[in-house]
Amino acid sequence: MPHMRFRGMKAEQVANLSQTLPQQLAPAMETSEDNFSFELINTQYFTKGQSGGEYPFVEVLWFQRSQEVQDKSAMIITEKVKALFPQDDIAVIFIPLEKKNYYENGSHF
Repeated sequence: MPHMRFRGMKAEQVANLSQTLPQQLAPAMETSEDNFSFELINTQYFTKGQSGGEYPFVEVLWFQRSQEVQDKSAMIITEKVKALFPQDDIAVIFIPLEKKNYYENGSHF
């Protein structure tokens, strides 16, 4: 944990991020590098009845941290994604999870 979901990107880009992001995010999020998971969700965007208009969209499912930690994490993610996918708009959305609702091997945190 945290679990990161990527849309609108290529597998090679997410693979690259899985190598570099944990090194920068772990200290910012106060967790270890091996706690991160990365997922690429194949997505097709549409606008005005046509396929297209892709842009990177990152969801971060995590146990809630402070606004300062969230802001810093969003900036790190945005900078790393922009380096691989030059785009004006990059969305980063944080989805807080409650520890009592998160189970690993049958036990909640």
